[in-house]
Amino acid sequence: MKAIPYRGLKNPAQSLEVVDCNNIPLCVMAKEDVLRQHLPHRTIVLLVRDRTGRSLLTLSEQGWSFSSYGHVPAGMACESCVQELLLQEWGQESGRLACLGLMPPSEENGQTFLHLYTACLSRSIVTSRAAARDRHLLVDQDELQGLEAHFGDLLSPIMRAAIGGGYLFR
Repeated sequence: MKAIPYRGLKNPAQSLEVVDCNNIPLCVMAKEDVLRQHLPHRTIVLLVRDRTGRSLLTLSEQGWSFSSYGHVPAGMACESCVQELLLQEWGQESGRLACLGLMPPSEENGQTFLHLYTACLSRSIVTSRAAARDRHLLVDQDELQGLEAHFGDLLSPIMRAAIGGGYLFR
């Protein structure tokens, strides 16, 4: 499903829906304004896993984090957005995609409703990305929990919150 553009919106891909405390859209604004003002909106994150359950982390400015992320453009469903992200960044039209949950707005996630997803991709795709060790880290569940317990400062705030909230071990 593609975004259903709002009538008269000049650039729907660069617009976000500002949402209320129940994740219901209030208005549409330019993405840069929403982010600058820290207004509540919707974001998706994707944790890519291989068929054995190992997770591929990506190094961000804030530490090791999810494999991919994106803001949900105005008029687009979160599931459609994550499917588009899977195609654009991973070259996959499909994969075993599953929803891990919804984190409410907080300081850690930039005041956004964070929709968490995971996708199981082929081992060859995951290991080819993991070969770039300066950008990616392939970890199993025990290693991920160990990172959080002993080296939490190496993880991004969003990743720490997701692990602490039990979203990644369902």
